[in-house]
Formats: sequence, structure tokens, C-alpha cells
Amino acid sequence: MNEWLIDIIDDLKRSNGGHILYQFDKRDCYLQNAVSYISAGAKSGGQVLFVENDRNFLQIDKEIRKLLDSEELKRVHFANNYDFYYSNGDFNPETVFNFFLNNIQPYLESGAKVFTWGLVEWGNVKDYIPLVEEYEKKVDEAISEHGLISLCAYDNSSTPLELKNNLMRCHDVLMTDKEYKFLQN
Repeated sequence: MNEWLIDIIDDLKRSNGGHILYQFDKRDCYLQNAVSYISAGAKSGGQVLFVENDRNFLQIDKEIRKLLDSEELKRVHFANNYDFYYSNGDFNPETVFNFFLNNIQPYLESGAKVFTWGLVEWGNVKDYIPLVEEYEKKVDEAISEHGLISLCAYDNSSTPLELKNNLMRCHDVLMTDKEYKFLQN
């Protein structure tokens, strides 16, 4: 388990949730951090919406099953990231945000703490820069309103500088493979 990631989650649980931007470089670190985050959320009694690609999901799921009991596993919910972000055939911030809210609504109604992990992958990302920022701002508002803990993961090597700068304005914490810092927004 990644102890500093657990510390971030604990800090955010004591406040009214938080929005984590994870800019990763190494796939093995990414997978380990996903396992730690999802485990921490489920072990704390929370509901975890895990939005991931199928390739990574298989490896992460295998590790999660070693760490969680059957009751904890029932609180981990997988959604394919392509289906999630392109639920309407293209990336429309309003549609994707509504899809996000509809997915977490049952967990919010149950009164459980809600954790989300979303791997964001794009084809030609430059076309989506203003749309991604619009979506992330909507998610940030929902986090504040509902006390969510939400992590958005972006591959550092394929995220343009303009998008990175925009994302920094929409998140509370910047995380890399090995460290983190709280952002002053």
C-alpha cells in the first residue's frame, strides 16, 4: 500500500472531500497507486467508482481481489473509461457530467463516502482542451457539494502543457507517481 496516498485520502476525508489531479509517468506506479486508492476507499466503507481502461482494469482487479474481502469488493464499481467519457458518442462535458452524477447518485443516497478514480485518455487531446476544463470544473463543483474524493489520472507524456495548466486550476491536489502537493487555488 502506498502510505502517502493513504495520507492524502485521510486529509481529504477530514475536510469536505477533494479533487486530485494525478499526472503519471510510469505504468507500474500508476497501477500500484490505483490499487492503493481503490483499496483505501473500499476499506473505509466508501463506495468506489473506478473508471479505467480494460487493459489496466484486469491487472488492478487481480491485485484488489487479494486485498479486499467480499463485502469490500461489493463497494468497488468498474466502468470502462471509453464508454464513460464517450457515453453520448463524443466528449460532451454536460453529457459526461450528467452520466457521472447518475453513476454516483445511488451511493450518495446511501450516505456512503464516495470515491472516484478516472483515467482520462484521448485521441487528439488538443481538440478537447476547453471541453476537459469545463467538465473538470463541473466535477469540482460536485465534489464540494457532495463531499466526494475524486482522482483524475492523466498520462503526463500525452497531456499538453496548456491542458496541464488548466487542470491545475480545477484540482486541490497535484499527485505524481511518487509525491504530491496541495494546490493553492
